[in-house]
Parts: sequence; structure tokens; C-alpha cells
Amino acid sequence: MRHYENILNLQENREKQRAYYIPYDSLEKALEGKKENSAYYHLLNGNWNFKYFKRDIDVPENFDEIKNWDTIDVPSNWQCRGYDKPYYTNVRFPHPVDVPYVPDDNPSGVYSLKFNIDENWSKRETYIVFEGVSSCIYLYINGTYVGFSQGSHLQAEFDITKYIKKGENTLYAKVLKWCVGSYLEDQDFFRLSGIFRDVYLLSREKGHIKDVEIKANTKTIEVLADDYEIYFNGKKIDEIKKPKLWSSEKPNLYTVIIKGKTEFIPIKVGMRDIKISKKNELLINGVSVKLKGVNHHDTHPTNGYYLTDEELRNDLEKMKQLNINTVRTSHYPPTPEFLSMCDEMGFYVIDETDIESHGFATRHGGKYWGYDVETYDGWPCNRPDWKEAHVERMVRMVERDKNHPCVIMWSTGNESGHGPNHVAMIKWAKERDNTRLIHCEDASRKDIDTNVDVHSGMYYNLVRCETYLKKRIKNKRPLFMCEYAHAMGNGPGDVHDYIDLMYKYKSFIGGCIWEWADHTYIEDGVAKYGGDFGEDTHDDNFCCDGLVFHDRTFKAGSLNAKYSYQYFTSSINENVLRITNRYDFTNLNEYKTVLELTVDGKVVNKKEYVLNVKPHKACEIEIPFDIPNMCKYGAYLNVYLLDKNLYEVGFMQHKLESKISKISVGEKYTDFKSDKERIYIEGNGFKYAFNKHYGNFDSFIKDGKEQFDGACKLSVWRAPTDNDRKVKFKWGIYVGESTSYSSDYLNKPFRKVYSCDIKDNKIIVKGALSSVSQIPFFKFENVFEFFKDGTVKVSLNGKIKDEMASEFLPRLGYEFTSPVKNDKFEYFGMGDMENYCDMCYHTKIGMYNSQASKEYVRYIVPQEHGNHIRTKYLKMKNGITFFTDDEFEFNVSLYTSDALTKAMHTNELKPNGKTNIRIDYKVSGIGSNSCGPELIEKYRLSEKDISFEFYMK
Repeated sequence: MRHYENILNLQENREKQRAYYIPYDSLEKALEGKKENSAYYHLLNGNWNFKYFKRDIDVPENFDEIKNWDTIDVPSNWQCRGYDKPYYTNVRFPHPVDVPYVPDDNPSGVYSLKFNIDENWSKRETYIVFEGVSSCIYLYINGTYVGFSQGSHLQAEFDITKYIKKGENTLYAKVLKWCVGSYLEDQDFFRLSGIFRDVYLLSREKGHIKDVEIKANTKTIEVLADDYEIYFNGKKIDEIKKPKLWSSEKPNLYTVIIKGKTEFIPIKVGMRDIKISKKNELLINGVSVKLKGVNHHDTHPTNGYYLTDEELRNDLEKMKQLNINTVRTSHYPPTPEFLSMCDEMGFYVIDETDIESHGFATRHGGKYWGYDVETYDGWPCNRPDWKEAHVERMVRMVERDKNHPCVIMWSTGNESGHGPNHVAMIKWAKERDNTRLIHCEDASRKDIDTNVDVHSGMYYNLVRCETYLKKRIKNKRPLFMCEYAHAMGNGPGDVHDYIDLMYKYKSFIGGCIWEWADHTYIEDGVAKYGGDFGEDTHDDNFCCDGLVFHDRTFKAGSLNAKYSYQYFTSSINENVLRITNRYDFTNLNEYKTVLELTVDGKVVNKKEYVLNVKPHKACEIEIPFDIPNMCKYGAYLNVYLLDKNLYEVGFMQHKLESKISKISVGEKYTDFKSDKERIYIEGNGFKYAFNKHYGNFDSFIKDGKEQFDGACKLSVWRAPTDNDRKVKFKWGIYVGESTSYSSDYLNKPFRKVYSCDIKDNKIIVKGALSSVSQIPFFKFENVFEFFKDGTVKVSLNGKIKDEMASEFLPRLGYEFTSPVKNDKFEYFGMGDMENYCDMCYHTKIGMYNSQASKEYVRYIVPQEHGNHIRTKYLKMKNGITFFTDDEFEFNVSLYTSDALTKAMHTNELKPNGKTNIRIDYKVSGIGSNSCGPELIEKYRLSEKDISFEFYMK
């Protein structure tokens, strides 16, 4: 057994974990808080010498023997700099499960850096701090071994005073790709290696303060130190008479300056308390709070695990824009600076230790054994010799982060079973810090540990959530969804439904969407994922599951979450608007409320208010506008909430009582002409050809220009979204031959026309859609009625068969192809971004202009996109117009559903030279079934009797 394969070798000569802080050489600098200005801080980030070895045994014992050094930037991951390759797996370990051993051919990187110690520093003690190294590090200074540490996302500090000299010094660090600790770091991310967080030196006075602990509540600040001062907004205060409390909405911070002989140590302190009420509410400062959260991985498309402070701040600023108030640090502690930003900006944090051992559930290959902790002692959480490794990781996180007010829960890790070692972690944390809650996701699987403070759920469907919530007497802990609304690709589509349930039950305290950003690695301009790097085993694009894209731009799912998370709601009863304030600590008078009346998509009136509405209270306003008795498309009231910078933090839209004028089309057309294959309809400015064999148009000429570029057809397929990844196999990916008998093969349906007749001056088509080897799944009657002005009324009535492998259809409607130059369009419906029946809260009904190229959404894997619901009118510029008295859904794209289905990366997509138009009766919702529950029933196209009509001209 090698040294790094022994679980008892957790560290050598590493300093005992302390609270994170930076010492300063003056009070002024300490209050300013810019660490780069401290004379006692020296950042070592930059270009280091580097040598990569494919095998650990090839590394010379004497590092001075290494020749032909390369250079590498620190922090970084060496796989992102051309050494080895990124490797993505979700659950499975990327190496054999042979505890405690790792592969013999264990890649290693040797780092070297020269640094100087000046006269002043040489008289003091010097420490080196590594904020993150994967998977373990052996440290040498001036040729002498200093120490060892494992725990990739945990801080490692070494006292190097006796190893350094005044003047130039040489640092060597040997880092290994794998060590025994890798069995505790099986998180769902790219498996990367190297020094990926900050490295810095600290100069400390002799006899310096080792640790700092500050205990604060809503009344007092207790500093466990002899000499200190407290400041607020830069002013020293001798007594806190009226505490300014900390919360996510009001992140008030005091600064405590702890004084040494020559050092000044600043700690930001938030006065707040955290409790669970008798009603199982989460109380922050005595107020019931909902956690509207997201899981945050450190991921960058070119730098791997490394994010600069500016990039981390950008993440948090983007979260604020999306009304997110909570972050779960999945599944390891973040950088200390990230938590400092959460303190400052106002986020509740579930601080999670660096433990996940999910791969033990797949240790037998194809069979998923799940969390068989009760029957298999091999899980790390069950092994007595692994107890210290578990507890130590909890200790290092808690001790480092104990002074951050943003941290409201300590988490024991993720997907690692629940055994005696977790119990020991919880026991230690409870005894060490009783002011915060304890979270342990796996403890809730069998509800086996009452010492956990919240019942943590993962991807529960709404029924399971409500079942738990209704048993409040039996279940004495609030429900917290540590992961829900899996945001992979187009989605997630069901956030709003969970929020409604959270506000229905006080004991449903919130949840965290999975997850913040897509994990990809950009190579040759292509966003790549699992399998693109020749991995032995991988999980495809399952890492592309972000609420935002890898570059942090928003998608429809991002904004749908924003407006689901927003802090006000409104409703209308007769002519009265009721506005409810969902902020916990903020009066609505800090925002501007704007009411806007739109008629047929045009703003006709507007009024602004500053409403004095206290948190959790409501007010009523009489609608101040005259509502028209009649309009063409509809009258709507839009309600906006704007901040002081006029940024829209929320909106809602309400349909007003106003009659809609019916479509008028004039006289019916009766002069049909036909031959063996076609029926011809001609008039002033139009000429149509209807194919009797196929039962639909194959020519549609308007003002001498052909509007169709190919036959139109009835279809049910959509390119599967990532959230369709399970149901798509029931829908069917027909490739000619298949051994699957549980598929409906909906993407390659056969269309049969039983009859095509002219009756009562209408073309009536009776037919069916069928799949290969199966009886018809949809029998229909399609009626086409024509009018002398060129208008065509299309009516579809039919029956979907009762027994199908699919519980619901992807969609049902018509596909048209038009010349590519006809790609611009105008519509009245939901816009201006893509929307679906369960993902539409970011859009509103109005009149919009767009074009096919703008409708495309660059999901990492091409898929269904660009849908618009609740549409009454669509006009292709220089082309055909679709309209209805009811509503339809539509999609305009440069790509066919078939092309989107087949492509695995955006660069593989090629436009077919046409504008592809869909007019749909209905499109099923998006959901989050890539990892979450099945699509909610009300969002499924599951009805059996179909009746649909629209007009085109």
C-alpha cells in the first residue's frame, strides 16, 4: 500500500484548522479589507514551473533532477492546460472500486516556484496556505519535506518558518490525480487535478493569534478575544444599542477588529439567529423565511474548477438578478471569498463538506444497488477506520467558516449513504456549534437520524412533498429540497408549482434548483462534455444541467425561475387588484410598482405607485384604467416591480374582462377543380393545390409567390429535450431496426389517408397516424374549408388510442416548410422568449416581432426549443398568416425536428435552407425528468379526444 492509499494518512504537519482571516499591518488597511494591501499577505498565484508524469513512480525522488520544465498557471487544472484529458462521470468512479487502492498508473504533477523572503518577513513566522488541491499534495521547501494533505476543496496551511531562509527559496509540490480520499470525492463533475485555488504566504508575529471565533445573535456580539473593537459603516461603536440585523435582504455587517501586537484581524459579523418554529417554519430573526435557492459548483469552461473572485461575484450578482436568496455549495466548501461575498451581498448558505461516495451504488457495474448501507459494510460511512476521515472533513469546514453569518446550515455531504461516520460528524457539529442547523441529505431516505434539523428531499414530486407535509405531527422536521427542478438543457419547467406548494405549507421551507451553470470544456470552439475526450466510462452531457449557460448567460429556464422566485404576487377580483408582499424583511415602498394596460398588444395606459406594504402583508388597488368592451386579441393588465435602478425584479399579467371579436372571413369558396391526384382552389391573389393522396397541401401560392417549400404534414414528434431523456425511449427513436417493443416510434410515423372527398364545399380527409409494426395511434378527420378571400379554415378532430407505451405525446400539430427568406414573423401570443405550458412565467402575452435565426437557443446538445403558447395570430412576413378564435402553439426554426434529434453538438447542425413552421394543438411541457420526477400530469398532452381549429391565409 502506498502512503496516499492509507486512509489513516490524512495529513502530516498541516496546521490545525482555524477560521479564515487575513492579518493586516494597520487598522486602516484592516477596515478597508483589501488583502492584497496587507504587508503580511503575499499571493503566489501566477506562472509556476510544471512537469507532468503519467505515473507517480516516474517522479524522481530528487526534484532537482527534473529537466525541461514546462510552465503552468496556478491556479488551474492540468487537464485544462493540455496534460491528460477532462473526464466526466456522474455516479461511477473513473477508476476501479477497490478500496483503498487507486490505479498503479497514477498521473502526477510536480510544481516548482521560487519566492523571496525579505528582511522583515525573515524575523517573523511564515505560513503557506493552499485553498484547493486535487487530490492530494506533498510539499517541499528548499529540498526538505514539509508535509502532506488530502481533501481537495479544503484548506491546507503549513508552517514553513524553519524551512525558509532570507532571500530566494524554492518550493516543490507533488500533486497526484488520485488518492484514497478520492473515494470520498465522487461528485457529479469533470474529474480534474492540480492546484486549482489560491496559494499564498502569511507573515505572522511570534506568539500570534491562532484562531478567531465570534458568536453573534440578534442582541449581542461575543468576541472570544481580549483586545478588539467593533465598527459599523466604518465608524467605531462602543455599545450596540439598536442592532442592525443580518438577513439575505438586509445584509448588515459589523466589522470586528481583533488586535495582536502588530496585527489587525478584521472579521465581518452579522447579527442574526436561526430557529425552527413549533410549526416547522424556518425562522431567521424570528421571521418565517423561504429558501429560494440553487446548487453552485465551481465550474469554468476553460479553467475547470478555478473561478476568479470577479467570476464568483458575477455568479452571485446573476443570482440576485434571478431572485435567488440561497446557495448550497454542492458538494464541497467554496472558496472563503465566496462566503465573504455571500455575507456582503445577502445569501443564505448551506455549507457542504467535501464528501460524496455515490459510486459505491454502482460497484457491480450494470446493476444499480442504491444506498444499501444497511446491508453492505463497505460503504465508507460504515467503515470504522474511515471515521476520522469523515469527521475531519466536517471539522475543517466548520472551523474555517464558523464566523460567516451567511452559513445557516452545515451539510455532511451528498449521496454518500448514511452510516455511523455521518452520525459522528453530526454529533461533533452539534456540540461545536448549536447556532446553526444540520443538513444530511441521505439521513432522510429512511428518516433514521433525528439529530438532523431538516428533512432533506431530492427530486421529490409534488405528491410526495405534499404527503410528507400533511403528516406534520409525525414528521417533526421541515421539508427542504436540497435538489429539485433539474435544469438540464431546455428547462426546468416546474419551478412555479413547487413555489406554490412552499407557500401553501409553512413547513416547506424551500429548495435549491439543480444546478447553477452548465459544466462544459471548450475545445476548438466546441462546448464538449462526457464522451468527447475518449473516457473509458462517462455520462454524456449529464453535466450540462445548469440554470444558466456555461458563460453565465440566461436562458428561458433561468428567467422562468426568476419570476417563480419573485417576491410579490397579484390577483384580480372584479375591478380590484390585490398585491401581496412576499419579502421577509422589505417593505414594497422600496420599489416602484407600475401598472400597465395593454390592448391587442399595445400599451394604452400606465400608472406608477410607491406602495406601503409591509413584509408578508397585502394591499388592494382599484384598477385605474377604463377597460374596452371589445378588442381584437385581448386586454391585459401588467404589474411590474422595479428597483431603484428600474431593474424589473418581478411582474405578473392578468387577462381582463373584455369581449374578443370573432374572426370574419366572408363568403365560402365553391369552385373546386380536380384531377386524379390534386384538388385546385384558385381566386384573386391565391392559388392552392391540395394533394388527395397525402391529404394535405403541396402548393400554397399567394400573390404569385409559393408559400410552401415542400408538403405540409400532421405530426407528433419534437426533438427530445434533455428533460425528455427518459420518456423519449417510450416515444421512440426509430432507426430502422430495434429490439425494443416498448416504444411507440413516434418520430417516424406512417400517415395513411383512408379517404379524401369534397363534401358540402369542404375537403374532408379521413386518416390515421401509425408507427411501424403497430396499430394506428391516432385516427382523425381533417376538414379544410375555403373562403373567397383565400382564407382556409383547418379543423382537426380525432381519437388517440388508449394503450400506448407513452403516457403522453410530445406534441400534436402541423409542420409546414416555407422558403428561407420568409423567416421573419409577427405574432400575438406569449413572448418574447421561448415558452411552454409549464415554463411561461418569464413571458407575457403581447404583440412581438422575431425571425427564425433569433428563435434558436444554443443548448449544448441541440433539442426542442423556440415554442410559443397561447397564440392567436402568426404572420410570416411576405408569407402566410395563421390565426384562430381560440389559441394555438407555434414554432419557427431554421432546423427540422429530425436534424435537432440527430445532432449532438450545435456545430453539427446545418440549416435545411427552409423556414420550418409548426402550428400545434398542444405541446407537452418541459418538466425536469432528466433527473427529477416525471412531467406533472396537467402539463402532458395526454387527452384522447382531440378537437383543434385554426385559419390560414
